[in-house]
Amino acid sequence: MKKPDRLLERLALLALGIAGAGTVGAQPADTYYFGAAQAFTRESNVFRVATGQPESSDTYSTTSLLGGIDRSIGRQRVFGDAAVRYNKYRDNTQLDHTGYGADLGIDWETVQSLSGRVGYTAKQNLARYGADQGPVLTTKNLERSQQFLARGQYGSVSTLSLEASYVYRRLDYSAPEYAFDEFRQHAVRAGLLYRPGGLLTLGVAVRHTVGEYPFAIVPATGATQVDEFTRNDLDLTAVYVVTGQSTLNARLSYTKEEHDAVTGRDLSESTGSISWDYKPTAKLTFTTAAIHDTGAETAFFGLSGSGVSGVGNNSMLSNTLAVRVVYEATAKVQLEAYGRYVERDLINTQGGALPATGSDRLGEARLGVTWMPTRSLTFGCAFSREKRGTSSPLSYPYAANVATCLGQIKLQS
Repeated sequence: MKKPDRLLERLALLALGIAGAGTVGAQPADTYYFGAAQAFTRESNVFRVATGQPESSDTYSTTSLLGGIDRSIGRQRVFGDAAVRYNKYRDNTQLDHTGYGADLGIDWETVQSLSGRVGYTAKQNLARYGADQGPVLTTKNLERSQQFLARGQYGSVSTLSLEASYVYRRLDYSAPEYAFDEFRQHAVRAGLLYRPGGLLTLGVAVRHTVGEYPFAIVPATGATQVDEFTRNDLDLTAVYVVTGQSTLNARLSYTKEEHDAVTGRDLSESTGSISWDYKPTAKLTFTTAAIHDTGAETAFFGLSGSGVSGVGNNSMLSNTLAVRVVYEATAKVQLEAYGRYVERDLINTQGGALPATGSDRLGEARLGVTWMPTRSLTFGCAFSREKRGTSSPLSYPYAANVATCLGQIKLQS
């Protein structure tokens, strides 16, 4: 991969030096927890084979060990959640695997108007079959994702403040057939925040990214080759606290991305995202998010703490809309509804006789209920359905139903 220029190195050092996400604010009570969970899941189409083809259904169990901490040390706050999960399949035993997830970090601040966050997220899951181009597998394919971030701010309580960040991301697969989807990238960002009033924060920043797909398949030759890329963004951001129950967070960017080998991934257009948290009553919460960006950026959007099984998305562009509604029916019963719709603009990363471009659409819906008879015990069940349609042979249609029930015990201070 090309070495970052001197400006990139200096910005990265700046981000690490003042890393942070803003004011730490009111400190939470010190807590820690540990626990265990047992879940059983039934899938109607484990390998997400195409509609009309014989489907393989299966039931598997997931046994988990959990732990976490949220502790204040002076002005600093250390936090983390971690889990190890063993998955055992009844019929497709070749898919048995151990997964994990860790989300660790520290918030800090000084008396000189510096505040910061440094965080690390790592996950290992069974990759979602049928998620991207490539051969249809019935063997185990583990997806490993990592993200390190350092965000910082100087003058966090001032009308005008400086912010900077550094992010490293990496995605790997255990199956060699999916090595073409692996990538690594470094990104640095620097900008200004302006607070014209207590409820509105506006920002402008520049972002520079360098990365590579180390085993990309070049369509012109069909051979594996390193695909190095650079990306430059001009970001306009806004955070608006409409009321105490409603917050909007938006980004609009002008993006230019250039690739050395797979030039079909080149991009020059506007990208962005918007999220809305709305709590109209004490019992009802809405969370809405929309994003228009490359597949790589969309894949890591909200990775930290997301719990999503599967990250990979090799599309040139994705449009995603997700809505989550939570209703506290009683003090012990919670109902959840979740929906997601994704449109992807695909490019041929495999060569051969396939067309150069195409598109597909994925819809997903989930309903769930959670019961907490005591502070330490949780029981829940959820049912979800996902269905994909396509307009080209770069993808294929499929449908799958998933039902899950779990029990969990969590002891906390």
